[in-house]
Amino acid sequence: MGQLGMTLSCSDCGEIVENSPTVTSFKGQETYIFHPIVCVGCLIKTCEQHSTVCANCGEIVLPYSQVGVLKEDNGRKSVVHMTTYCLTVGSAFHGFWGKGKLLDFMEIEAC
Repeated sequence: MGQLGMTLSCSDCGEIVENSPTVTSFKGQETYIFHPIVCVGCLIKTCEQHSTVCANCGEIVLPYSQVGVLKEDNGRKSVVHMTTYCLTVGSAFHGFWGKGKLLDFMEIEAC
């Protein structure tokens, strides 16, 4: 049951989701997903298909994670974990890693 006792269903497969947030572990990383509402099975499938590699530490970055963004010379962008030991871009370039692509990319220029 979700907040206020509402029945929730998975946005990917339509199955009933018992608890929100959806919590699971994938390759040693724990993940908590509030939005979108997904079941554990669909979340694991999404992680298998759409995780990427952190440009700093080489570990996986899970979908729906907040990330720092490294801008490359050729116009491409690489992502890094938004953690104190991994983040090298500061907070000027950040976004969310979605299903295989960067979402909500923000670029804040220094004064």
